[in-house]
Amino acid sequence: MDLRVERAKRKWTQDELSERSGIARGTISNIENGKQKLENVTVKVLVNLSKALNVPLNNFFE
Repeated sequence: MDLRVERAKRKWTQDELSERSGIARGTISNIENGKQKLENVTVKVLVNLSKALNVPLNNFFE
């Protein structure tokens, strides 16, 4: 799953996703820019992003 694409579908800024998910904007930026791979983030981050974006958790592993 491409986090930037999912966020853009909703017309959200990184700040908006950060507020909705409780994940730092810097972390979101690092994931989107490939500086931090989804495989290396905590389960808590994935769960929070999944809930905020309303997508199944397993989408992050596709």
